[in-house]
Amino acid sequence: MPLASHATVRSLQANEVQDLGYEMVLGNTFHLFLNPGHERIATLGGLHEFMGWPRPIITDSGGFQVFSLGHGTVADEIKGRRAETGRHSRILEISEDGVRFRSYVDGSARFMGPETSMQVQNALGSDIALAFDECTPFHAERDYTERSMHRTHRWLERCVEWQREHAPPGQVLYGIVQGGVHEDLRHESAAFVAAAGTPGIAIGGSLGADKEQMREVVGWALATLPEDRPRHLLGIGDVDDIVWAVELGVDTLDCATPTRLARHGTVLVPDPARRWRLDLTKAEHADSRDPIQPDCDCYACAHHTRAYLHYLTRAKELTAVRLLTLHNLTFMRSLMQRLRASIEAHRYADEAAAILG
Repeated sequence: MPLASHATVRSLQANEVQDLGYEMVLGNTFHLFLNPGHERIATLGGLHEFMGWPRPIITDSGGFQVFSLGHGTVADEIKGRRAETGRHSRILEISEDGVRFRSYVDGSARFMGPETSMQVQNALGSDIALAFDECTPFHAERDYTERSMHRTHRWLERCVEWQREHAPPGQVLYGIVQGGVHEDLRHESAAFVAAAGTPGIAIGGSLGADKEQMREVVGWALATLPEDRPRHLLGIGDVDDIVWAVELGVDTLDCATPTRLARHGTVLVPDPARRWRLDLTKAEHADSRDPIQPDCDCYACAHHTRAYLHYLTRAKELTAVRLLTLHNLTFMRSLMQRLRASIEAHRYADEAAAILG
């Protein structure tokens, strides 16, 4: 599912995303909480009406973004950067109640806890709400990761209770498995979340320093999750990771990768040797009459050459972002259709091998 973090899949109209065949998008609780505010969105008919999206919406809990203010982003971890601490940190306090932090919008002190997150998602009117959790980085010490996980479990219980009393009709709650990069903690968290009885389960947290560790960590969580409920993998979007995750039993995924790559001039192509990526900003494309992908039915491939898209991208024209986003989401739609069809035909292994080259 594409990200509609700020109530839009960046550069596209809602009907365009719908016409591509997507059935659900993900809205960002944290960003919408700060701007324009969940109360305003509620008075304007809820997130569906506000953004003109008639199909289902899943909203994250805000936990990942809140704790990124203190721990840093996943990119920060991988590149060895640490988040600002002390008086420069945007995190003011993490307690049993929740988190006090400074807004990136206006610098004001704000608070988000389990009940706050549920209230915001209620006001947004999403179809699937995620429980509030702490996303610990892979470099966090085990002791902190364990204490954080247990607090996340207690927060899940509060989210379940709030949903039981206040949830709007039709909204369901997913618990989130945490536990960092520790096998026993991942097993413990998966068992706790499963026992909480939420209609669906998400796998979250910082999943490791590289693909090998990420797959190991996700595998630990999936090994003990029940198969009678949907399993959602948060924030994973590389082609090989998707193929691998679906084989292990992941049902739905979200990631910013396709739209983020488009904003930086990179398109997705069926070429494992290139890691399925083609950088159109490179000079080698300046005179190319080829489309991005000959067998793609997106507007960019049907009507434009790589040379034109290279020019638009280097000129930082907004049209480039739109066209490349359309292509990347078309590519991802086709990938998921292939995987789904291969499951139904009982030939997943063959299709996976063909995709992965």
